[in-house]
Amino acid sequence: MQIGVGAVLTCAAELLLKKGASSATQLPWLPEWLGASAMTSGWTWLGIVAYVGSFLSWLRVLRLLPLNIAYSLVTVAQVLVPIGAAVVLHEHVSALRWLGIAFVLAGVIALVSVAVAMERDS
Repeated sequence: MQIGVGAVLTCAAELLLKKGASSATQLPWLPEWLGASAMTSGWTWLGIVAYVGSFLSWLRVLRLLPLNIAYSLVTVAQVLVPIGAAVVLHEHVSALRWLGIAFVLAGVIALVSVAVAMERDS
């Protein structure tokens, strides 16, 4: 469950940072390539808070699970971010990307089954 919390917070952070970067006004005294103008947006700061929450959740996960399992399971964020981008930001996700998402999700489900079986055996 803690991995799910972290993945949702990571997804929220990515969506909020995208919103902040897109809505911020470019400051003339900052080079545009730096992207620092996004720091003027409240969306960006909410995204940073979500990232801190995700980081704290990840630290908890690392106490509970072996790293090889935890790191593999956290890839569920790779599924949530494109879904969030499509639903919340109305971004286009290609059919090939959806196929990739399905493969990642299948891998996560397989890893969860292995983790549950390992937990049962120990």
